[in-house]
Amino acid sequence: MTEIEQKLMQEKERIEETKAPKVLHERLQKALEKESKRRKYYMPQWIAVAAALILLSFVGYQYNAFAYYGKKMLGFDEIMPDTLARLHEEGNGQTLDQKYVFTNGTELLLEGILTDENQFILYYTLSNPEGVEDDLSFMQLKGLFTHSIAHTGRATMNEQETVLKGIRTFDPVSTFAKKLTLEFQGLDGWEEITFPYDPRAAMQTVLKQSINEKVLVDTGTIQFDTIIATPSQTTIKGKFKVDNYDRIPLGFSGVKLLANGVEIDQMSSGTSSAINGTTFTIGYDALPKDVTSLQLVVDAFIGYKQIDQTITLDKEQTIAFMDGEELIVNHAEITEEGVRLTIATAENILLDGVSLQVEDQKIPLQTTLRQDYITIHGKEYKERVILFDGEKLPEALVINGHYYAKNYDEVIDIPIRK
Repeated sequence: MTEIEQKLMQEKERIEETKAPKVLHERLQKALEKESKRRKYYMPQWIAVAAALILLSFVGYQYNAFAYYGKKMLGFDEIMPDTLARLHEEGNGQTLDQKYVFTNGTELLLEGILTDENQFILYYTLSNPEGVEDDLSFMQLKGLFTHSIAHTGRATMNEQETVLKGIRTFDPVSTFAKKLTLEFQGLDGWEEITFPYDPRAAMQTVLKQSINEKVLVDTGTIQFDTIIATPSQTTIKGKFKVDNYDRIPLGFSGVKLLANGVEIDQMSSGTSSAINGTTFTIGYDALPKDVTSLQLVVDAFIGYKQIDQTITLDKEQTIAFMDGEELIVNHAEITEEGVRLTIATAENILLDGVSLQVEDQKIPLQTTLRQDYITIHGKEYKERVILFDGEKLPEALVINGHYYAKNYDEVIDIPIRK
C-alpha cells in the first residue's frame, strides 16, 4: 500500500468514527420530520380529470343495477320462478318508477325489468284502495328497432284485493333502444306508457349456436335450428312441417332438453306462421353452470295410425279397442239435427275418417257439437258429442285411423362449442 493510500484509509476510518453533536442530531431529526409531513404528491391536472371522467362513467353505467339491487322487489315472491329470484338477488336488472293513473283511481306502477337475448321481463303493480278490478291485457313494447309482442304472464292479488303484483314476458328488445313504450288494454281502452331503457343492463348470453338437425315424424318433419342460453332462459328455435299438428293438445311439450343428463324444465312453447314455413320456439329454464353435455329428446309428438276398423254398435254402450286404445261409444239417438253419437277416448286420441254404417251406406261425420272431460272408474277420458246426417239408427261406426301421442325417443346430441 502506498503512502497516499494509507493516509486515505486512515481518514476514512476517522470520519466513520466521528459522531454528530447531540444538539445537531436533534435539529436534523426535527427538520426531517417536518419535511416529511409537508411533502405531498400532486397529481397532474390531466390525470385528475381523466380519473374523474372514468369514475363518473362507471357510476353512471352501474347506477341502475345498484338501484335495482338496493330496491328489493317486494311482493313478487309467490309468482317469481326460482331462476328469476336468484337473478334478482344477484342484483341483475334495471329499476323503474313509472306510474300511470286510470280514471277510476287505479295506479299502474312499472317497478323493474330484467332483460337478455331471450326475453324481456316486466315487473308491475296495480293498486287501488277501493279495489283492483282485474289484471291488464298487455299488447307489445315499441322502441327503436323494437316491436316486442307480449307472451306469458302471472299475477297475484292480496287478500283485500287492493294490490295486484304481476310479471309479464315479452320478446327481446333491440340493443339500440333507449326508451320503450308499453301498449296495454286499460280500463279506458288502449293506453300507453313510456319509460327509459338502459341496454347495458341486459344480461350476457351464455351459449348461442346452431343445431341443424331434423327428426322425421309420422306426418312430417321437425327441424331444430338454434339454441340460445341466457341467464333467464334457454330457447330452442326451428321450423316444422307436420300435417294436422294441432289435432291433439300435445304440441312440443314432449320435446325434452337434457343438460348433463338431467332434464331442464320446459317453461313455454309456441308456433307462428312465416313465409318460409311454420316456426316454433320452445322455452326451457336456464342451464346449470359447468354444462358438459346437451341433448334434445323428441320423447312424444303427434303420431298417426291407419286402422280401418268397423265397430258394431250395441243398443246401450259399446267398448272397443283400436290397436290397444280404448273407445267407448254410447247409444246413438235420433234428433231434429240428425243422428247424435257420444264417444269417449283418452285425452290425446283423435279419430280420423269417422262415418256411420247405415244399411249399405256410409254417412260421414258432419261436426262435433261439444267435448268435455269425464272420469270413469277413476280414469280420465275426453268425451265428444258428434253429429251425422240421417234419420236412421246406425249399425256400426267406421274409423279410418287416429292421431295420438306417439313415443319417438329420438335423441339429438348438441356439441358445446366454447
